[in-house]
Amino acid sequence: MEAGSSSGEAMKAAPRKGALWIVIAIVVAVAVTAAVMDLAVLPALQKPGSNDFKVHLMTFDVGYDAPGVNPEWKVNAGQLVVVTMNNSGAMAHEFLLFSGDRTTVLNSAKYALAKAQSNNPNWATNSDAANATLDNYTEYHDSWGNLTRFGCNDPLLGCVDHDVDPDATFVFWFVINTPGTYFFACHQVDTTAIPWKIHQDKGMWGTIVVS
Repeated sequence: MEAGSSSGEAMKAAPRKGALWIVIAIVVAVAVTAAVMDLAVLPALQKPGSNDFKVHLMTFDVGYDAPGVNPEWKVNAGQLVVVTMNNSGAMAHEFLLFSGDRTTVLNSAKYALAKAQSNNPNWATNSDAANATLDNYTEYHDSWGNLTRFGCNDPLLGCVDHDVDPDATFVFWFVINTPGTYFFACHQVDTTAIPWKIHQDKGMWGTIVVS
């Protein structure tokens, strides 16, 4: 019996060793891939450290940190950015990261909303038409390349895109490897008044300067 038990343990040890090498190979492959990408959203492979850029972002109706405030963050290329986003408003808000010109991106989003409204002529008076309009807007917004949503062309990592419901908090990580000026914004739609306005159009945006 003891010999059998020892043999069984030896048989179990071999796959654990092989699995370890597989895990190492995967980690190395992911690290090499991330090194040549502009963006990496890999919190599981990152260890918190004193060099991380950690920030608390409060959202209001409608603004980041406070109405009329546009935060500016200065980070280093390759630095891990850790954002704790808390929604203190009554509306859902989001953090979308963009690499393009802020005005051009906003105009594209506004065009997406106008096109969605044209598809549903009764959007201002009928709740079903209003909901269909918002669905169309989301479909156009999320599929249009001219919105330059950062990281969306990466099939592995995807967009930096986080929704936060009222009274909720969300923590997320990302890394920008290429120096430049980026911006984040909320593209939710304020439907409490006519005309509807995208939250970025009401001043809900901030800047990230990467050096």
